[in-house]
Amino acid sequence: MSTQPTLPTICKTNHLSLEEFTNVISLLFEPTALLTQRIYDARPYESYDQLLDKADELIKELSPLEQLEVVNAHPRIGEKASKLSALSKMEQGKPSANEDAILAKWAELNKKYEDKYGFRFVIFVNGRSKESLFPIVEDRISNSTKNQELLTGLSEMVDIARDRARKLQAASLNDGSAPSPKI
Repeated sequence: MSTQPTLPTICKTNHLSLEEFTNVISLLFEPTALLTQRIYDARPYESYDQLLDKADELIKELSPLEQLEVVNAHPRIGEKASKLSALSKMEQGKPSANEDAILAKWAELNKKYEDKYGFRFVIFVNGRSKESLFPIVEDRISNSTKNQELLTGLSEMVDIARDRARKLQAASLNDGSAPSPKI
């Protein structure tokens, strides 16, 4: 039996209670009641791709204040493992030999970023090491605007959710719990 979470079929997801639906959406996005409710209200979906397309559309329709709430639900890169969801822990990778120095650098960069923009830095890590992301956040601190960063962070969150959906759907197919070929 698989220990990794799996996604129910989209058909089943369409018929879940709000509480159960929240548990599923929390596998894709860091939990925010606002976004979850909007995605829930827009059911039914034919696939997880369609659900995520709708989520992307709904995020863009949120007010700037609501968008900040969604971005700030995302954990900081380099945050203590105890504050991360299981999926975020896996995505942020295993500790390296110089982990303390890397985490200290992330704490410094997160502070600079949040001081400048007023919200958390979000990036689709996609298997890259924490230290390989330093130049990216430094560039975004130096060469971006608040509006660009908010839109970039929201877009990165949707990319993360799409990647999680693919991986979780594959895990569901591998353990036999979800025969749907649509992601």
